[in-house]
Amino acid sequence: MRSFVLALVAAALVAVTGAASPATNTAAAPARSSGSGPGSVGVRLVDIPADLADDPRARHYIVDNLRPGTTVRRRIEVLNTTDSTLHVEVYPAAAIITHGSFVGAAGKKRNELSSWTRLRRRTLHVPAHDTLRDTVTIKVPRDAAPGERYAVIWAQVRGNRGGGIALVSRTGIRMYLSVGGHNPPRPRTSPRAP
Repeated sequence: MRSFVLALVAAALVAVTGAASPATNTAAAPARSSGSGPGSVGVRLVDIPADLADDPRARHYIVDNLRPGTTVRRRIEVLNTTDSTLHVEVYPAAAIITHGSFVGAAGKKRNELSSWTRLRRRTLHVPAHDTLRDTVTIKVPRDAAPGERYAVIWAQVRGNRGGGIALVSRTGIRMYLSVGGHNPPRPRTSPRAP
């Protein structure tokens, strides 16, 4: 069953605020893009690691336990249900867990995990009523300290609503990465909201 995550984040004067929408089977309000009729952009994870087949989170999120120096790749699929080609920007950004909620950073704020993450293409030109795939590569540095990291892969579309207001629609896939190994632990710092 194909489950696509939908989210809508409206922004005035191209300022994006807000939190990551949960990457679940639940659909939020449909997104609209400049010059297209009603429709949405969605994103889903294609690959599930065999050793995580019994973990329900791994069906929707990038979940992994890796050792320092490890590189993994996961494929994602971006869906366009509008009547026009969408120019979808895909990128990793920071995320935290605060008060029991997974919160993705506004904009393109970086953290350790997002800095270890690359996408094969930064922009996808997704034809109307079609899908395109991209590859997420996570390269854990050899000196990475043990611990959990969080990030989100965003798929974002911008459109103009006129009057200096831009509409930014984005949807994401959560990333939960636990680093093992015997490197020294990271210095303790207070978590800050993205």
